[in-house]
Amino acid sequence: MKRILFPGLLLLTMTVSAQTTPQQFSNPFHSEDQYQLAHSMFDKISADLSRAQTTNLADNAIFDRAQAELSVLEQNWDQGHYESRQIEGTVAALQVVLRDNRLMRQDLDAFSDDLSQLLDFQTEYY
Repeated sequence: MKRILFPGLLLLTMTVSAQTTPQQFSNPFHSEDQYQLAHSMFDKISADLSRAQTTNLADNAIFDRAQAELSVLEQNWDQGHYESRQIEGTVAALQVVLRDNRLMRQDLDAFSDDLSQLLDFQTEYY
């Protein structure tokens, strides 16, 4: 009798657990589109910073500061904290990176685009 119930119970348990698996992260502060677009922007800026840091002779401290500011901005965004000081700090840190005259042209172009997107983001949400 136990052998008959066990496979059925296991199948039932697996079916119930599959149905109760949490759906994709739901953020009460943003729509799914807003969340995805913001994180796409954050990811692109972070990737551009990382790439430029490894390919340029620029001061690592400016990249580290920009990454740190961006990380805090992203965390605040996820928590629904819209502090103008935070986005202004991130914008300022990215501007410092842009002013570094040792950057390659492709990195300057990427950071110009990143800064433009960040300023649009600031206008819309802050």
